[in-house]
Amino acid sequence: MHNLKIFFNSEDIVDFSEAAEKLAEGLLGIYQSPLEQVKQELFELTNKQDSLLTRMQVEDKRIHETCEDIDLNDMFSTVKMYQGKLGVIRKEMINIHERTSKLKKRVLRLQQIKKKESMNREQQREQELRKEQELIGKSTTN
Repeated sequence: MHNLKIFFNSEDIVDFSEAAEKLAEGLLGIYQSPLEQVKQELFELTNKQDSLLTRMQVEDKRIHETCEDIDLNDMFSTVKMYQGKLGVIRKEMINIHERTSKLKKRVLRLQQIKKKESMNREQQREQELRKEQELIGKSTTN
């Protein structure tokens, strides 16, 4: 340390070098440990940031390579095209399903109508047979 001397009068010389040295030692004693801790934490933080930055750069490079991959882009285009085709097929299948459902209902209704007509014809035949038998029975009794 420097010798710190202050002259008040030509005869009085006051030497503050020892006091300054003790003051510096005291300040270092108070702040040196926390500053060392902060320095260590900053060093660790910087290392972690560097590591993270490196990992992010590698990941960014991978993403760019993936985006620039022609085969992958072709595959995505193909997937998009087939999704469109699947959408069209799905709509057609829904339309076909609706039409077949309507046709099934119509077939059932027609079957019921035919069954009713058949039953009506059968009843008419039975009535005609009864009438004939009644007529035959009346004619034999006469």
